[in-house]
Amino acid sequence: MFGLTFEKLFLVAVVAGVLIGPQRLPAYAHQLRETVRGFRAFVEASRARARAEVGDVLTRAEWEALDLRQYDPRRIVRDALDGAPTSAPTSAPTGAGGDRPVDAAARAELVEQASRVRPGQRFLVTGSAAHPRRVAIASLPADDPRRLAAQAPAARSAAEVAEGSAPERD
Repeated sequence: MFGLTFEKLFLVAVVAGVLIGPQRLPAYAHQLRETVRGFRAFVEASRARARAEVGDVLTRAEWEALDLRQYDPRRIVRDALDGAPTSAPTSAPTGAGGDRPVDAAARAELVEQASRVRPGQRFLVTGSAAHPRRVAIASLPADDPRRLAAQAPAARSAAEVAEGSAPERD
């Protein structure tokens, strides 16, 4: 503890014996013993008071077995969103929420958003700057232009993906 070895403690005791002197050393040793006993009693009383206020304290093995990551708010939200059922038909593209078919104006907005998606991108940020919303691209429907743009090879432009046209090959 604190890098103290037996040799260092012995040297401190010898120096204290020389400085204090043989006449006063027993009195100081008695005072040190009482101080240590008082400190131990204080720690034990604090533990007993904490147990009384908090209740039964978990053992070390129980603390180690407890997975505190389950209480992470990000994990709770992610699990809730992953398990959320969607009622949208898979044949029509859906909006960011995935719950209703998209009309022509919204389709144009989706195409515009798809033009900003980079291949390999995992999340799409929608909404205003004051209230941004991160949407996992993998959670979008398979025919969504934004998902197709993220899955497209780098040579294929987002406009081609949004329009659904295949790249020309030689």
